[in-house]
Amino acid sequence: MGKIVALGEVVSDIYRGEELSEVELGFVARPGGAPANVAVAASRLGSEAAFVGSVGEDLFGDFILRALESEGVGTDGVVRQKPPTRTSLAFVEIDATGDRAFTFYRSSPAADEMLAPEDVTEDLLSRASFVNFGSIPLIREPARSATHHIADLAQRSDVPVAFDVNFREHLWESREAAREAVDPLLDLSTIVKLGDDELSPLLGTEDIEEAAGVLLDRGVPLVLVSLGPEGAFYATQDFSGDVPPFDVEVMDATGAGDAFLAAVLVHLSGQPFDEEGVREATLRGSAAGALACTAYGAMSALPTKEELERFMAG
Repeated sequence: MGKIVALGEVVSDIYRGEELSEVELGFVARPGGAPANVAVAASRLGSEAAFVGSVGEDLFGDFILRALESEGVGTDGVVRQKPPTRTSLAFVEIDATGDRAFTFYRSSPAADEMLAPEDVTEDLLSRASFVNFGSIPLIREPARSATHHIADLAQRSDVPVAFDVNFREHLWESREAAREAVDPLLDLSTIVKLGDDELSPLLGTEDIEEAAGVLLDRGVPLVLVSLGPEGAFYATQDFSGDVPPFDVEVMDATGAGDAFLAAVLVHLSGQPFDEEGVREATLRGSAAGALACTAYGAMSALPTKEELERFMAG
């Protein structure tokens, strides 16, 4: 099994805690950010994992680095930014169904946006079985160029790229700007993963098979679509299918898609994309995503390999 290398944003998710008094509202900070969640999830599932990104020289940057290192995630690719650039905060509100809304507090520029191409060196890809990133680093320079740089390095080193689009419309100037930024990375990707709510704004269709066909026709070897409580869909040029959801009591869906992707990547590391392997990987992803919904925080409920095996066996 190789190493999962994830590049991109890392934030401190801020959840409402106890109301300490009429004039004191408590909050709980939890580490988050999709690529960081993928790295932690992969590590818990028994893979070597590393995170490449940028945080501030501040309280939350220290906190996030400690959290990643405590999970066994390599942080040699993390750079620090001096004030007034700071680590981003994301205030998370959870509704009755476990779905969530985010309100971001970011310096301009934010620390994660300052990752530069020269910060991404070839040695960070040593022993990598997948490189993973999403679309958020594509919003601004220099992080956009850093993302293109790691994709180019991966291509030259024959390391598969897993592009988890993770479209957050409110962070972009427009859908058109997002499409223009995302489009070139699709051609460099071995796996493209989207949520069903991302198909229409980015690919212009709500039909899952049609959306997959668009990507497959462009040469993407494997397309994954997470369907939330409906399970997940997978497709290659030779086969396609879906896997069922796993029934759990949903507390917080933050990190579910990241757990899904990590489980897929860990299972497919070094393996061919044959139908049996892809279906099993997607099924494991669906199970890991379900488990990630069973506690508050993006990383809190990410399953270990043993927990995932027990859950699937049950």
